[in-house]
Amino acid sequence: MPIHLEPLTEDLIREADGLFLGLLRNALIGIYIVQNGLFRYVNPRFAEMFGYTQEDICGRLGPADLTLPENLDTVQRAIKSRIDGQVETAHYSFHGAHREGRPLELEVFGARTEFAGKPAIIGMLIDITARRAAERIATEQLNFVGQLIEAIPSPLFFKDEHARYLGCNKAFEAFLGRPRDTFIGRTVYELSPPDLAKRYDTADRALFEHPGEQTYEASVESADGRRRDVIFNKATYFKADGSLGGLVGVITDITQRKQTEALIWTQANYDALTGLPNRRLLNDRLAELMKRTQRTHDSVAVMFIDLDRFKEVNDTLGHEAGDRLLVEAARRIVACVRESDTVARQGGDEFTVLLPGLSERAPIERIAEDIVQSLSQPFQLDRDVAYVSASIGITLYPTDATTPTDILKNADQAMYHAKEEGRNRFSYFSPDMQIHALEHLQLGKDLRLALAAGQLSLHYQPILNLATGRPEKAEALLRWTHPKRGAIPPSVFIPVAEELGLIDAIGAWVFQQAAAVAQRWQHSLPPECQLTHPIQITVNTSPRQFAKGHSLQALLDSLEALDLPGACMAIEITESLLLDEHPTFTAQLARLSAVGIRLSIDDFGTGYSAMAYLKRMDIDALKIDRSFIRDLTTDPSDLAITEAIIAMAHKLGLTVVAEGIETEAQRDRLTLAGCDYGQGFLFATPLPEEAFFAFLAAHPPAGSR
Repeated sequence: MPIHLEPLTEDLIREADGLFLGLLRNALIGIYIVQNGLFRYVNPRFAEMFGYTQEDICGRLGPADLTLPENLDTVQRAIKSRIDGQVETAHYSFHGAHREGRPLELEVFGARTEFAGKPAIIGMLIDITARRAAERIATEQLNFVGQLIEAIPSPLFFKDEHARYLGCNKAFEAFLGRPRDTFIGRTVYELSPPDLAKRYDTADRALFEHPGEQTYEASVESADGRRRDVIFNKATYFKADGSLGGLVGVITDITQRKQTEALIWTQANYDALTGLPNRRLLNDRLAELMKRTQRTHDSVAVMFIDLDRFKEVNDTLGHEAGDRLLVEAARRIVACVRESDTVARQGGDEFTVLLPGLSERAPIERIAEDIVQSLSQPFQLDRDVAYVSASIGITLYPTDATTPTDILKNADQAMYHAKEEGRNRFSYFSPDMQIHALEHLQLGKDLRLALAAGQLSLHYQPILNLATGRPEKAEALLRWTHPKRGAIPPSVFIPVAEELGLIDAIGAWVFQQAAAVAQRWQHSLPPECQLTHPIQITVNTSPRQFAKGHSLQALLDSLEALDLPGACMAIEITESLLLDEHPTFTAQLARLSAVGIRLSIDDFGTGYSAMAYLKRMDIDALKIDRSFIRDLTTDPSDLAITEAIIAMAHKLGLTVVAEGIETEAQRDRLTLAGCDYGQGFLFATPLPEEAFFAFLAAHPPAGSR
């Protein structure tokens, strides 16, 4: 229904007096009349704004009195332009002066009028101080938020309720490689590849349907086409009226984390050197194959491969050459099997092969023979050539065992049987091997009790000065008399002691017993011979004893407790241990030499002799292996080697001991060649302690009474 303005205007005119009085009395807006530079009238609200009463202002103060100096010119020009009739109305803001001196922010609406027949201005004044303060706070907050958004290092974006981009920060631009004006107002379908756009849009719609927070992983493609893995963290926001406004999202780049996780998984499941599955992944695959086989009623063949003589390559050519050999060996093994098979590195020089679906011996043996043949071929390692062979143990699931642990154990036992049979071959698991393994296990249990039960003893084989024929040294040899099995050779139980970690305790006991015998021997000599005829007992050591400092400390403590000179004891080490340049080993040798304990190289000439180490380390003696002594009088090569060792040792200031002397002809040849000491059945067999001292009594040092 249309409104007729003329009757309404007439009604307002008739009610003008009442309406005007109401306006003057309002408590929100100040009303004023300015004429001749003074306020002719102000309503109570106007006076209150400035801290005055109406009487203080009307006819006494003008705009100039209530305006701050910096805005005075603006106010006066605005008033003059209306008084002069240049403009009829004006609308502006200015800073007023409160009676107490504080500034006011004011907005004025004024119009030219006539008052008492003269030009005047009537207007309204609104105190906008609080509003402006709120606006400034809001502006500052917006600036803060804007700067904060830009300063956030993570890419940040926000969208409206239709999933169109409203804005982003600099990090978002840099992450995507695009300026923000290419995003504003667009959807993901206009900016991202279809597969990614669908993923984003589905997530956005789900968040709009259930407002709140959302986190998920996805990929992002930048302008250069590169994709990165990210985490989206999104949350909805709402408008002032409570309706959905859109969403804000932050992107976290997890590409590096994903790569790290993949690397960690690879490192946890694959061998770093060869790239083959490691023991962990092997166990997982074997367990999975066994589950599958239970469903299909099939079979799995498992091969355990050990490289024969690999340690010799490491000792002679170095670990880098050994690593190259392992890499090439892995490649050769993989080349011998099917793509569906698994080749894993168990560790060291051991590999395992899983052959699913094979139960017949012919195809299994064909693969085993191919591996043996392939690994027996020369390995070209830069300028060196190395040769190894393979011993392979084979077992079948479910024929031989029903658990992964037993299957791998059976394959390992079969591999050791192949080694015992001469190496460079394969062997199938049989129950007899399990019996042998159990016997080995029982031997370890018995050995743990042997020392405390007094089953271990030392025999001493005299070492004679070949020039005088008198015993000056002896070698302490460990013996184990088992209550049921009788005498067990050291070659059988020493590896078990090393495997079980018993070698430290046994080695310390051997040294203590031998040191006590050395003290007894020294005291048995006449006083006049104790200085002129020094004695010495040699003990054999295991490489494991040099791995821990406290093991050798126990030896040194034994000497101190007996007040025995270190020169009365000698330690025999192997050539392979001499090749180890590990700082721990070198430091241990230095500790022994520092207290006078002599160091001797056992079985010299049978390993990979490193001549440079003889000079660099505190070695005192070389022991020529019995294999050279046996045919000394009949094989010119053995004689030549022996004479060369003696000559070289003397040039280096070392003494020489020959072991395994059984004939007078051997003794004479060695004496003629200048060999210092000798031991063997020609002089005496290894003797129990009392028999040893009886031998010493029968062969007193020259000059004794």
